[in-house]
Amino acid sequence: MPRRVYRVCRAVHAQLDGVGASDVGGRWNSPGRLVVYMAESISLAVLENLVHMSKVDFPNSYVVVAADLPDSMTILTEDIFGEQATNRDLRALGDRWIDSLASAVLQVRSAVVRVEHNYLLNPAHPDFHHIIVQPPEPFQFDTRLFAE
Repeated sequence: MPRRVYRVCRAVHAQLDGVGASDVGGRWNSPGRLVVYMAESISLAVLENLVHMSKVDFPNSYVVVAADLPDSMTILTEDIFGEQATNRDLRALGDRWIDSLASAVLQVRSAVVRVEHNYLLNPAHPDFHHIIVQPPEPFQFDTRLFAE
């Protein structure tokens, strides 16, 4: 059975092309490198969003996108590319993974929930097209998450 991963994002970023992360960079990539950030559950994807959101602006126009990673797909872990990387080294580690084309997917520890995982997808990898992306579905954040 394929592993399913999730992204909660604005509808304009639902195409999973990595452009948004490339435009601004992220925890695991420098600007200019395409990568798609996914989570092992919808709830983790929500938490990963919340740490970057303002309580003043209630988020609208969000969707949840699921992607199925085939059983046959190689999924590397961050430990393959670095020895207990510090936060400063994570971008360099991610950049090395992206550039190496060693796999289409890299499993990394979540900074928000350390015992759970996020998944980086590399759109430039030849196996990326084997990832089956489900149609986006509307997502509403619970208003209590933004209560004053």
